[in-house]
Amino acid sequence: MKTKVDIISGFLGAGKTTLIKKLLEEALYKEKVVIIENEFGEVGIDGGILKNSGIQVKEINSGCICCTLAGDFGKAVEEVIRQYAPDRLIIEPSGVGKLSDVVKACKAPGLQDLVELNMVISVIDVLKYQIYISNFGEFYENQVKNAKTVVLSRTQKADSNRLEKTADSIKSLNPNANIITTPWESIPAELVIGVAEQDAALSLERQLMETRKVAIKRHNHTAGCKCGCGGSHIHHHGHDHTQDHNHTSSTHNHSADDFFEVWGVETPKEYSEAALKTVLNALANEKDYGIILRAKGILKTSENKWIQFDYVPGEIEIKNASADYTGRLCVIGRDLKRVELSSLFRVCA
Repeated sequence: MKTKVDIISGFLGAGKTTLIKKLLEEALYKEKVVIIENEFGEVGIDGGILKNSGIQVKEINSGCICCTLAGDFGKAVEEVIRQYAPDRLIIEPSGVGKLSDVVKACKAPGLQDLVELNMVISVIDVLKYQIYISNFGEFYENQVKNAKTVVLSRTQKADSNRLEKTADSIKSLNPNANIITTPWESIPAELVIGVAEQDAALSLERQLMETRKVAIKRHNHTAGCKCGCGGSHIHHHGHDHTQDHNHTSSTHNHSADDFFEVWGVETPKEYSEAALKTVLNALANEKDYGIILRAKGILKTSENKWIQFDYVPGEIEIKNASADYTGRLCVIGRDLKRVELSSLFRVCA
């Protein structure tokens, strides 16, 4: 059985060690974990902090881990696996290392039979993001572009505008990354790990697909049309109701993918409950936004709470929810006007 390898990277002072401690103390204590920790310099500091957690830590302090990947790193991984047989190996590269080099090293032919690359996280300080991206350019962007998941640190100290701009910038560099924008003190380690262990595109798509199934089921059982299809909304896209009652007509041979559209986004934007109600009520305007059959999501409020909303034509439900890793919403319908929907929710699609 291969050992899971998690890379938790990030620029100097971003909060890598703090995040690792959280994961260890809240979730990974159940597993046999070894950490390969590298600091740029001859004296290790963070390694001592992690050792206090009772975790085996192997330090590489002879230089940046990325400079010794060809030899020492591979040997260190083999030695750790042989000596400790861990369930999980966490690699914390130096804050001045290139994430792409570490990922490449973990995929080296000599390690392919021993390890399985799992989480690839970059911890990004939201307060320093803009100045670092401007001053360190390609080097800093490497941390973003090669991550499967970006965890924003110090978000509790950032206003909503800065948080949104940072998330948008990260998405422009790495459209496939999960972005955790909620302060990690507010969410359990299991949620961080659950997000980081799945592909971002698949994660959102899975959520949208599940929501669409519910929408289709609800649509098919809505009262109004004699055939049970929900009436006026189906009429807009040319369903032939004269043959619907026996449900054998060729008009029913198409798939749901041919019939329904899905638009969804992730956003750290904060909403007031009143503003959200205004947005959801506007969805009834088919001319502006298309034919909306269902909308749902979980969002952070301006009162630092989380709410979950559910919309079907003529019905809106908003209730309290637990914090999620970032805000998410999706809309299902026909002839969706995506630009207008994006403008309505004021997020970048």
